[in-house]
Amino acid sequence: MKRLYLDIYNAANANAIDLLSAGKNLYRAKKYSQAYVLGFSALEEISKGQLAADVFTGLVSEEKFKNSYRSHTQKIERVEWAHYDASSYPHNLKWIGPDTDDFEQIDPTNPLFSKRQNALFVDVDFKTAKISKPKDVIREKDAKGILHIVDVALERIWEVTGEFGGNQIGTKGFMK
Repeated sequence: MKRLYLDIYNAANANAIDLLSAGKNLYRAKKYSQAYVLGFSALEEISKGQLAADVFTGLVSEEKFKNSYRSHTQKIERVEWAHYDASSYPHNLKWIGPDTDDFEQIDPTNPLFSKRQNALFVDVDFKTAKISKPKDVIREKDAKGILHIVDVALERIWEVTGEFGGNQIGTKGFMK
């Protein structure tokens, strides 16, 4: 059964890479709200993979995984480290182009699940009769920011698990 969690880790990271790639393509096409949704989803996959790795290494119980791997809130909370790292990490945004502005500090309480929902669906406030469209809620900066967080998270995972790291999967590799 332990092997299952290693397989989940690998599959979730591979899916996060695919989601990031598709998100970058949507960003280039100026489809910022859709790029944001894919970036958010990639972060959730990274979180799921890290949680599975923590089960594999014995840091977390299978019960904890089963109770939390479907919770959007818990998954985003588990990748808070990626937000902090992205705020201080050198920007490797060659895929955007040469005129990239520096990012502001990325708040680890964002992205909120409600923001992801607003990026995906039209909403309406019946009291004010105001319609909220994804393209009006999510701006270029939002999409750029979340894709940067995902880029940094995947790079950090590679650093701690790859040839420069301690060959340790899961959050143990991020703990000092």
